[in-house]
Amino acid sequence: MPIIDTPLTIENLRHLELRERFRDDWRINPEIYWPFLRPCTVKLLLVADGGLDFSEGDFGLSTFVRSLLAMPGRHARFEITLAHINSVAGSQLMSAETRIAQRIPSFKFDNAAHFGTAMYDAVFLFGISTGYGGSRGAGYPSDRLSDNELRALTQFMNAGGGVFATGDHGALGKALCHAIPRARGMRRWESTSGGEDEVSMAGPRRNDTNRPPGVSSFEDQSDDVPQTIQPRMYSRRNGLFRYNYPHPLLCGPRGVIRVMPDHPHEGECLEPTSTGANLNFGGALGAEYPAATDGGPRPLPELVSWNSVLGGTRSGGKQPTQSQTFGGICAYDGHRAGIGRVVTDATWHHFVNVNLIGLFNDSGLTPGNVWRNGFLSSASGQAHFEEIKSYYRNLAVWLSRPERIRCMNSRLYWTLLWDERVMEAVLTTTDIPLAKLDLGAIRLIGQHARDVLGRFAGRCQGVRLALDLLYERLPPLIPEIDPWWPEPDPLREKFDGVEWLDGTQLFDIAIGSALVALREAFPEPD
Repeated sequence: MPIIDTPLTIENLRHLELRERFRDDWRINPEIYWPFLRPCTVKLLLVADGGLDFSEGDFGLSTFVRSLLAMPGRHARFEITLAHINSVAGSQLMSAETRIAQRIPSFKFDNAAHFGTAMYDAVFLFGISTGYGGSRGAGYPSDRLSDNELRALTQFMNAGGGVFATGDHGALGKALCHAIPRARGMRRWESTSGGEDEVSMAGPRRNDTNRPPGVSSFEDQSDDVPQTIQPRMYSRRNGLFRYNYPHPLLCGPRGVIRVMPDHPHEGECLEPTSTGANLNFGGALGAEYPAATDGGPRPLPELVSWNSVLGGTRSGGKQPTQSQTFGGICAYDGHRAGIGRVVTDATWHHFVNVNLIGLFNDSGLTPGNVWRNGFLSSASGQAHFEEIKSYYRNLAVWLSRPERIRCMNSRLYWTLLWDERVMEAVLTTTDIPLAKLDLGAIRLIGQHARDVLGRFAGRCQGVRLALDLLYERLPPLIPEIDPWWPEPDPLREKFDGVEWLDGTQLFDIAIGSALVALREAFPEPD
C-alpha cells in the first residue's frame, strides 16, 4: 500500500511540518542558513494608469505581482514598487500585501522622489488611458508623458535600465507609452487608418485569440484554455554545431513556452521601420538605436513570438474574424549597445486577473465554473498557468541591468555547487583539480547542472551561463555558437546535411569547468 494511503502518526506529521517550514525558509530567506546564498535584489517599478490598477478586481494586476514575489530558486528576489498615474486608493496598490516595498499614487517620472536614473533596475508600464486631459496639472501634455518625464526615462534606459510597455486594442495605452523611445516603434499604439483596422474591437481584422474556435463567448478569455503562440526559434547549424532555442523570454522550466492567456481583441507588436532617429527631449540623448559595443551588427528590435486568429470566430455579435497572425512580443537587446533592454507585449490582458484567475463579477456561475476560476479550474489550466508565470519572471530577469544579471548568475553557480551538489552526483570525490579531469566527466557535471537549472530557471539559463563565461574569455567564438546572435553570416548558416557534433556539449563543458574551478578555489562554502 502506498505510504500516502497510510494514516500519519503525530510524529510523522511533525516531520512534515518541520520539513515544509524549512523548505519555505530555504526558498524565501536562504541567508538564515547560508549567508552567502543571499539572493540578488532586483528593483522593479510597476506603473499603471486609468482603470488599470494592482487590485484584486478583474482589471487588477495583483496575480501578476504575486507571481513575481514568489520567484522560485535562490538567485533573485524582486523588490517591487507599485505606482499609479492617478490618485488611487490603497487597495488599488495592494495595501494588504506586506511584501510590497513602496506605493506611489499620482506618480510622475520627473519627480525625483518617485523616479531616478539608478533607482530601479526595470520599469513595467501598463497603460489603458488614451489621453490624460488636464488631469496631471500644468505643464503636462494631454496625450503623452511630458518632455521632462521622457528625458528622465531615456536617461534611465541609456544607463542600462530595462523597460516593458503594453496597452490593449486601438489606442488603449497610448497616453502612457506611445512617446517612449524604442518602445514607441515596437507596438501599435493607436488604430490603423483605412477600411480594415488591424487593432479594432469588433472588425473582421481584430486580433481575437479566444479559444475554442467558432461561435464563442466573450468570457472565454476567463476559462482554462489558453491561446497557442508561435515563438521565434533561434539556431546555429553549420555542420559542426546544431541547437534551437526560443528567445530567453519564452524559455521555461518545461521547455519552450507556447501558451498565453487569450482575449477577443488584442493589440499588436511590430518591428520598427524607422531606426535612425536621434533623441532630444530638452537635451541631446544620443541615437535611439546605437551601434553595438561588441563589434557585431547593430542590435534592433525583433518580434520573438506571433499570435494567431482563427477564421470565423464570432463573439458578442461581432463580425466573423479573418484568419491571420500578428506580433505578440517584441524584444530589443540594448545590452549589446551598452544601454537597457526593451520589451513590448500585444496586450495587458496577458497579465490581468480576469484572464488568469477568472471573473470577479461571477453572479449566476456555478461553483467550479471555468469562467469563475480561470486557469485554476483544472490541472491542465494550472500547468498552462505555470508556463505563463515563467514568462513573467523571465521578463523581470531579462530586463534587469547587466550587473544585476551577473549577480544572479553568480548565485546560480553557488546554488549548483553547494545546494544542489551537482559535482557529487558525478564524481566519487570533489577534490580533484580541473587539470586532472577528463572532458567526459566535466561534460557530465555541466549536463547535470543544466538539468538542475531547468527545474526553476528555464531551459535556456544554462546556455546563457555558458555564453557569459565564453564571452569574457573567447569573444570571437560567440558569433559562431550563440543562437541569439543577430544577423548571422549566411555562409556560416550553410548546412551540409551532416551533424558532426551536438553543440550543446560545448555549453556543458563550459559550465562543468566553471563549477570544478569554483570548487577548487573554494573547497568550503565560507
